[in-house]
Amino acid sequence: MTSNTVLLLILAVIMAIMMAYFQYFYKTKGKSKTIIGLSFLRFSAILSLLVLLINPKIKSTEYEEVKPRLNILVDNSSSIAYANEQANIQAFIKQLKDNKPLNKTFSINYYAFSDDLYLQDTFTYKESGTNIVQSLKSLQDLHKGSVAPTILITDGNQTQGANYTFTTSNHPIYPVIVGDTLQYDDLKINQVNINSYTNLNNYFPVEIFVGYDGDQVINKTLNVYQNNNVVFHKQLTFTREKSSQKIQFDLPANSVGSQNFKCSIATLKNENNTINNQKRFTIEVVDEQAKILILSAVKHPDIGMIKRAISSNKQHKVIVENDLDKNIQYKDYQLIIVYQPNVKFKKIFKDLDVEKTNVFIITGTITDWNFLNDAQPYFSKKQIDKTEVYTPSFNADFDEFIIDDIDVSNFNPLEDYFGDVSFSIPYKTIFFQNISNFTTKKPLLATFSIDNRRGAVLFGENSWKWRIQSHVNNNSFVKFDRFFNKLIQYVSSSKKYNRLEIDYQPFLYANKDVIIKAQFFDATYVFDKNANLTLSLTNKRTKETKKIPFTLKNKHYEVVIGNLNAANYSFSVTTENKKDSKYGRFTILPYDIEQQLTTANTKDLRSLANHTKGTFHTISSTAKLVKELLEDKKYRTIQKSKEQIISLIDWKWVLPFILFLLSVEWFVRKYYGKI
Repeated sequence: MTSNTVLLLILAVIMAIMMAYFQYFYKTKGKSKTIIGLSFLRFSAILSLLVLLINPKIKSTEYEEVKPRLNILVDNSSSIAYANEQANIQAFIKQLKDNKPLNKTFSINYYAFSDDLYLQDTFTYKESGTNIVQSLKSLQDLHKGSVAPTILITDGNQTQGANYTFTTSNHPIYPVIVGDTLQYDDLKINQVNINSYTNLNNYFPVEIFVGYDGDQVINKTLNVYQNNNVVFHKQLTFTREKSSQKIQFDLPANSVGSQNFKCSIATLKNENNTINNQKRFTIEVVDEQAKILILSAVKHPDIGMIKRAISSNKQHKVIVENDLDKNIQYKDYQLIIVYQPNVKFKKIFKDLDVEKTNVFIITGTITDWNFLNDAQPYFSKKQIDKTEVYTPSFNADFDEFIIDDIDVSNFNPLEDYFGDVSFSIPYKTIFFQNISNFTTKKPLLATFSIDNRRGAVLFGENSWKWRIQSHVNNNSFVKFDRFFNKLIQYVSSSKKYNRLEIDYQPFLYANKDVIIKAQFFDATYVFDKNANLTLSLTNKRTKETKKIPFTLKNKHYEVVIGNLNAANYSFSVTTENKKDSKYGRFTILPYDIEQQLTTANTKDLRSLANHTKGTFHTISSTAKLVKELLEDKKYRTIQKSKEQIISLIDWKWVLPFILFLLSVEWFVRKYYGKI
């Protein structure tokens, strides 16, 4: 309690005495017991009221003991089951749980991981992917600022994400390896690169990476099949020094639709793992190509990003034009992208309006808004001479076409002039504007449609950073490019809506869920939330058919199918009255990628331990690992003090007490005729 508070309490006592004295003793001759009692009641009430107003407080210090955290990460992927290591891991976990000194020293958390991290201490070993680097990153985010060493129990084989060898960690990681640590000769197809689409009668490039683990000189043939016919073959030679090869070739696209291929490399004698000797791939052959023109008076990284993202879809041909005075036949293009327009675009906007061409407008800090507001009738901005940064927020209610959130909340902001945007025609928002972490209902990316002419507008420059950030998050441009191309495909099309639209993946691995999405629109082309859609799925080999109803999810319908056997499947999506229907097909590949990894990755796990200042262990060295953790002086229980300011007065009790004293005083005065 401070000296000021003590002084105030003394003054409160003096004031209470003076007020009680003035009320009952000043100019009063008699000093009966009644007067003394009443004065005491008045003194107590006034003092209590003053103390309540002063609200004296004292400091209180609490102490708590904080144990270091010990995180146990267990690989829950199916590769553990294929190696028959479940019992060894369970025995290892039991020894940790039964070790009293270890549990007394550490606060232990058990996690399962596959493609990400999950808090649990029971394991199924059925997950179909392993992302060690993502799991370690998630763990770092959970335990920032605390002492938290990690025991990583895994075979070290990662099927997703970046290389975990040089993962940064604030705490030591102790890898515990399981599985077969012996190295066998192995010939495998590591990767197949191919575009998703190509045009009819074109040749499309194929890139295949083949690897060899072994010491012998071998000669094997690589074959590529379509419908059991060899369409490409090549003899390959491998040695210990020449352990990998990249094979590039072109294949013809002779028919429209999904074309399925299989590449295969001959197996070695006594090869332990033969599943990874083949891979399948597919390409969609189309008989049309949209031509897209980008017009810009400036050079900007956004232009390159837009061209690369759109060009990833071979259905789209992109041309960039900086000469705005050039005579351009706009009718030859399905979409014109206008980047940061100014007065130089005056004739262009007039021509686009005459041709009724689809347009995608992108604005930024060098956009002439006075010109743009007059040049087109769709939207306007009352801007001020000040720029602002806008971060995107995904609109889950967007229903113009099926589109997925690409984690835009973590994307870098775009920059544009500050001002209020207003549309004069109906529009749909894909991304809202966030300003200083405040989500507005103003569009950052929007689409519109009028008179069979479609358009889009992005209010901000530096979207090239979005594509880079998406690559950082997903180790690939595919997710962003797929999103961007869906937008481009919608804006570049002048076709009327189909009332029923579907979206699905044509190829999946076994043990992966099949997800089929659908949208249904009413007669006015407004998304219908009350539709009854049914999926009819047929296994082409067994002819078995089953029907599954769709469920509503945000602005689309969805069916999730798990545990399908490897086979070719066809399906139809129909409405309740069967007037609208869509058809498709997909293939479940007959192997799990985890099954290809039959030996443990000792090398990378040792590197991870060295990089994070931990130590490498085998599943049988529990005692050694526990001893090392208990003897390490970094892992000690620490005592933390927490200082609190506690009020000595609880008004919930003092206020009724004051009312009670005043009430008693009043009744006594009334009884003795003092009122």
